[in-house]
Amino acid sequence: MRSFKNFFYDYFSLGKHNTSVRTEFLAGVTNYFTLIYAVMLVPEIIVEAFGLINGDVSRQMLIALTAISFIAAGLGSIFIGLFVNLPFVQGPSVAIATFITYTVCKGFGYSYNQALAMVFISGILFFILDITGMEERIHKSIPNNLKYAVSTGIGLLVAMTGLAKAHIINFDSKSSYAHIFSLDFSNSHNISAILAIFMVFVIVIMLKRHIHGAIFIGKILCIIIAIPLGLVHFNKEILAEFSIDFSFFAFKMDFAGLFDFSSKEGLYRSLTNVIIIVLSLCIMNIFETMSMFIAMDNYVAISHDGVKKKRNVPRILEADAITTALGASIGSPTVSTYVESTTGVIEGGRTGLTAVITGVLFILTVPFTPLVSLVPSAATATTLIVAGVMMMGVAKLIDFENITEAVPAFLAMFLMPITNSVLIGTSMGVISYVLIHVFVKKEKLSPFLYFLGFVMVIAFAILPR
Repeated sequence: MRSFKNFFYDYFSLGKHNTSVRTEFLAGVTNYFTLIYAVMLVPEIIVEAFGLINGDVSRQMLIALTAISFIAAGLGSIFIGLFVNLPFVQGPSVAIATFITYTVCKGFGYSYNQALAMVFISGILFFILDITGMEERIHKSIPNNLKYAVSTGIGLLVAMTGLAKAHIINFDSKSSYAHIFSLDFSNSHNISAILAIFMVFVIVIMLKRHIHGAIFIGKILCIIIAIPLGLVHFNKEILAEFSIDFSFFAFKMDFAGLFDFSSKEGLYRSLTNVIIIVLSLCIMNIFETMSMFIAMDNYVAISHDGVKKKRNVPRILEADAITTALGASIGSPTVSTYVESTTGVIEGGRTGLTAVITGVLFILTVPFTPLVSLVPSAATATTLIVAGVMMMGVAKLIDFENITEAVPAFLAMFLMPITNSVLIGTSMGVISYVLIHVFVKKEKLSPFLYFLGFVMVIAFAILPR
């Protein structure tokens, strides 16, 4: 047992990072419980690409997609933990899953297996761009105010996601405004909201008292309290369904179906469509990853172990490209880094051991995929709310006294939670920054920032609405 402990300390340099196996374990488990909702959301979006399929086939496909999402999240997190030694957790992208379902499959008419082939190609292209150093140069060209704004905006988005998941705030089609919960205890949503708020207070008190593992303890307590409150629903049919059929999607990428060889016109049209979609996937992947990186870079130093950023940044991006291609081969949409990784960082995670533990837990969950729906939304929401609030701390570093800096920062911050999209907020922040500094300040910017602004225009144009 001691030899294993020594191995962890040596491989992950736990001593240099002032952390321990226990701390990393708690952080990894916290990430796992926090990210279950995101991993499970992706298959629910993807299954819509197949239309209305009734009966056992639909249920089996959803179970298979959920299991694949857990495998992709597990392998991605383990890979980045071992390869980069940072507490970043990966999994299928919700934003890109939405783009694939409603734009690629329903819009362009491609099958999901053909979409997987294009995701695989985008991962290869992503890797090529990384080894040329393009992403890192772009990252360096981004001004600090925008980086802080992106971090703050992501914090707002994460906190808003938690508020919505716990039904503290609710949206309906009749109003453009959110309305808050009521004190009607006959409604389970209101009970969930009150429980989540109560547990947020408990976590805040524990954090203030410097109780180690406060977020994890709060989440476990929330799950326990939720059971007698009727927020955990045991379904006998779900518990009895443990068979998983991976034959629908695993290693079923359809490259041949991407091209129409029946005529020159058909080949040209199909080739053009593939190029547009692959570039769109690649752009979304690059900037979703960079948005997450900006947030994490402001919260936990990427170079905290003395390793220069120029060494770590390419590794993060290379890992993202590799896991994207690997995920597509097993049936998952684009794999990217989850911003909710900050929950593990807040819990004390500082090394790749946190990511490895989270990844192993995802892999171990696969045989029990139907059971994950038993985790109450209130338990996930408490962590998201606390993590989101703490991420917003960098807002104090934004120069709001300079209007040319304040407006782009404002757009980046507030469009994220309003549109529920990191990409929209980031793209509007970058585009407005470039335009203001060119036409108002008449200031020359880095050529890479001009390039970033141009690509952001493309990204904004192809984002799923």
